[in-house]
Amino acid sequence: MDKLQDQQIVKARIHPGIGVARVGNSAEEYFLGPEVPFPSFEAPGFYKDATGAIKRQAARFRIYGYNAAGEVVREIKAADAEIRWHVHVANKKAAWYEFYGAMDIPTAKPTPLRNANYTGAARQGLVIDPGRRGIQGMSEQGPEYELRGKFLGAEVYLGELRTDEEGRLIFLGGRGVSDSPFPNNPLPTYADNPGWYDDISDGPVTANVKLRGERSEIPVDPAWVVTAPPNFAPDIISFQTLHDVMFDTWATNYVTPAAKPSFMDDILPLLLQLSDLQWVNYGFFLLFGTSAPNDFLRNEYFAQLADPSPASSETRALIFRQFRNPAFVHPENHAWPPIWGDAAFTKDPRQNMAITNTLYGYLLQWAEGNFTDDFPRGLLNQLSMKLDFYPIAKQPNLLDRAPLHFCAGGPFHPGCEMTWIMRHLSLYREAYRIRPRGENDPEPDYGPLLDPATVNHFNGPLNAQGPGDLTRWMAVPWQGDSAGCRNGYYPLGQEVPFSEGKDSFLPTFWPARVPNHVLTEADYETVMDTTQPLEARLQAFRTRAVWLRGLQGEYLQQTNQMVHDFGKLGIIERRPGPIDQPNIFPQLMFVESTPGFAAIEQVPKERNARVGKPGRPLGKVARAALIQDLP
Repeated sequence: MDKLQDQQIVKARIHPGIGVARVGNSAEEYFLGPEVPFPSFEAPGFYKDATGAIKRQAARFRIYGYNAAGEVVREIKAADAEIRWHVHVANKKAAWYEFYGAMDIPTAKPTPLRNANYTGAARQGLVIDPGRRGIQGMSEQGPEYELRGKFLGAEVYLGELRTDEEGRLIFLGGRGVSDSPFPNNPLPTYADNPGWYDDISDGPVTANVKLRGERSEIPVDPAWVVTAPPNFAPDIISFQTLHDVMFDTWATNYVTPAAKPSFMDDILPLLLQLSDLQWVNYGFFLLFGTSAPNDFLRNEYFAQLADPSPASSETRALIFRQFRNPAFVHPENHAWPPIWGDAAFTKDPRQNMAITNTLYGYLLQWAEGNFTDDFPRGLLNQLSMKLDFYPIAKQPNLLDRAPLHFCAGGPFHPGCEMTWIMRHLSLYREAYRIRPRGENDPEPDYGPLLDPATVNHFNGPLNAQGPGDLTRWMAVPWQGDSAGCRNGYYPLGQEVPFSEGKDSFLPTFWPARVPNHVLTEADYETVMDTTQPLEARLQAFRTRAVWLRGLQGEYLQQTNQMVHDFGKLGIIERRPGPIDQPNIFPQLMFVESTPGFAAIEQVPKERNARVGKPGRPLGKVARAALIQDLP
């Protein structure tokens, strides 16, 4: 049926169910976060303002009306109804527990409170809570909609509310300000820094809606908003997305995985995401990059991947066997993906990441030839799609999926935007909907130590959620973890022999969000210069720079500099490849924008070799990781 017979709206829902905003240090400028999984690419320079500061990513929320059969009727805008939005976000990181690892795996240990010297009622001073705030109307904004709370008496800005010209909610998070009200209190670690706060937050989004001409309000299904760190490679998708993780969690309960995977929807994206990480990690470039052994875009190779016939069965089976089994029966250190896991730096099989059971099942069916051969189909055409191009019935699901598609789905150590708690069904009341805690239902006091048994209790912290509950598990401040989670983790000063089967580039953590190695603008210009000898252009293309090369000193000095200088880091942007050598160079490249550090190329390379996190083995990347020196 192309047109709904029943146009009567009886209820409404806010979409996306979980919106994601991101901090940025730009004083005024922001952009709207992705509203479809395959949005148009932005022009170089889009993500920074004229001063070089990173723009904030706003989360925009819409309301859709549904009929009695649960079908989408239309989007409800301010012209159609009286709409009043309410948002209640908070930051509870400093009042929560320390991060020792994911607490739902066999190696989980009890973990103590952060800032344990604050006891009783004094711990409330560690919670930044602006309270529930409202906004209504079209194109509304102003200081009265700012979300300000206090941390131990110091005022903290967590963001603000606005509306667009149609009355949709625009939520802006913080500006990346992390600080301590105590003098001479530098960061001593990567995740649990006493006396520190940041301006990350999360909480419920609700709305009151009364349609024009109606006497009473209609029920509105609420949503949630999360403020996360910046996305430094906005067009690179993590090998496994947070949507992948959550979909696997909902499987058989709220969603139904495909009985037969689609090559274009379920297989190809996973393989391409391995290849796309070549732009943010040199190890992935060597394994999956252009002309690498596993360059899935090579014409003859791609043809075999899309072919379900027995003629390609050996190729498909060989690729499938490279992937780590998510059952984690025994260690598979050399399997794919070459990414650290939730139990990094242990002997647990989970020290390396595995894809979800749903994705692994899709790959198994693909290897066996049991998949839908739907290539070619308009994947590339989707890259230019906007939400309004889709039928109204599809828009809510696209809005729900899009923010999570651009979030990292692991490893959760602890992660980038959200962490391991998102794979627990008890957290949700249905797909994309967080189970909210009632105002008259206070959370229990879990005591000085949080143990795995308490975490998994029916009334534990993985059930109903309140403002700040999703992000409290993350590092405080986020800059410590972003500066610390790099790619080489070996004892300081120790050279790693290649006979051990290790290298200096892998495993990695979240290179799609926090890059390791990048193609600089200077090298890109050499690649594009047709007057240069081909050998020089190839050398420039194979060269990668350490993305964090602008941070100075030893590990802790670099971590503390990250707090103030994160906005100076380069953004990885889409650029065209050279058209004169289409068989040698890719026609689509991702290039680091010029960083804002002074004389960055003169920074001693040896300094960048010292990487790691206190509490984990500190590391020195072997000489080969100084990528500029590679032959």
